[in-house]
Amino acid sequence: MKHIAIIGAGLGGLSAAVTLAARGYDVTVIEKNEHVGGKLMPIITDGHRFDFGPNTITMPDVFRSVIRNSGANPDDYFELIKLESHTVNHFSDGSTFTFDSDREKMEAEVRRLTGNKADKNQLASYLDEAEKLFEIANNRFFTRMDSKIDTGLWADMMKVHPLKSLHALHKKYFKDPRIIQALDRYATYIGSSPYVTPGTFALISHLELNDGVYFAKGGNWTIAKGFAKRASELGVEFRLGHEVTKIEVTNGKAHAVVIDHEEVMSCDAVLLNGELLTQYPRLVDAMDRPSFPAPTRDTIEPSVSAFVIMVGLNKRLNLAHHNVYFSDDYEAEFRALFEEERYADEPTIYISNSAHTDPSMGEAGDNLFILVNAPAHMTDIDAETYEHLIRRRLRTFGVDWEDSDVLFHRRVTPLDLTRDFYAYYGALYGTSANSKKGAFFRPSARSEDVSNIWFAGGSTHPGGGSPMVTLSGQFAARSMLEDIPLTI
Repeated sequence: MKHIAIIGAGLGGLSAAVTLAARGYDVTVIEKNEHVGGKLMPIITDGHRFDFGPNTITMPDVFRSVIRNSGANPDDYFELIKLESHTVNHFSDGSTFTFDSDREKMEAEVRRLTGNKADKNQLASYLDEAEKLFEIANNRFFTRMDSKIDTGLWADMMKVHPLKSLHALHKKYFKDPRIIQALDRYATYIGSSPYVTPGTFALISHLELNDGVYFAKGGNWTIAKGFAKRASELGVEFRLGHEVTKIEVTNGKAHAVVIDHEEVMSCDAVLLNGELLTQYPRLVDAMDRPSFPAPTRDTIEPSVSAFVIMVGLNKRLNLAHHNVYFSDDYEAEFRALFEEERYADEPTIYISNSAHTDPSMGEAGDNLFILVNAPAHMTDIDAETYEHLIRRRLRTFGVDWEDSDVLFHRRVTPLDLTRDFYAYYGALYGTSANSKKGAFFRPSARSEDVSNIWFAGGSTHPGGGSPMVTLSGQFAARSMLEDIPLTI
């Protein structure tokens, strides 16, 4: 029986583990942290639960299919709840714009916000366009092992607005700046700027506003927990709290991984489900990966990072599940993040309050997951001072609480992401999509230099976000199934 070593228990590694084990392979997952899920990790306190990782789930069948294809019922492992009116966008003039996956409700909301028919009439055209973008991407990009160009793919790429920015595409359809700003925020889902990233990523609008937004009952981490449970049932061994410190390569082939600098574990293949941009250079000697020199900011631009505050309250603030409080100058905010490499003076603030949907997430009161975009670099700012700035901005929107209302408080900065997850300059999504290369040509699922090392995660094809990361694990697993016979 062939033995596969999977480094990292993120969604990509877990989905690959389930798939490989279901086909009879011997699989060991080594994870340096004590939890599965990678950045999708739970923070559990007395009275509150938080999802640190993705708070928004789309493409639910990507997750369900991992379990279903292994011969089990996904409903036995996690429960995905569809949120109808899912995100309330707030603006400094006091207006709000609520996102809904019901087309008629969205049209009514646009009409209420703008007071005219022009933007309302354009909504249907825009959402139809977003659906077409998704269909092309799904058929030509999300189902491929890599992003290598062929004639047909090149022709399809030219249909998805690769030369027009997301912001420019939104301006084509809408006049109201609030609608444009709310839709522009989708660029941050891939860690990029709407003023630079290709209009292709309007496809995210399709996922949220046509297909819908989901939440896993008990917390989105239950998806990772469900994957791990199914993997264990299939015989996968988990080594949590242990770190792979080297991949042994001889003559272009990996034959072992070194765990905690001392234990040598033989294997027939390796799946690296970690931050590719930092971990591949760390684990494989430079002479064994000539096609992959260690990247720098000058060679590969990192995506945005995050400044996070988790606050468990003893009361309810009447917030929706997803809430966004926009800055007045969005362009200046992204200029600060990417060009000036500093924290924005007036950041847009996102708050997840999953207790609104699932009271078990906040039995004692609201569980506020507060996030603002942060620059990806190795330095940091005075976290307490920046938190005070965020609190002051929230008060201008009427969101406030007393110190005596706080039962739990924790901050996470880019430096924490670098330390805990080896994030590339603290970036959330590895590479930004601010260039055509970063947007469309991420590394494929297989090493060019070492024949039996595969990759999964947000830095590899097809990109960042929990569904894409899960798909990357599937791509790697399918390639392994084709190339590595189960028995000699």
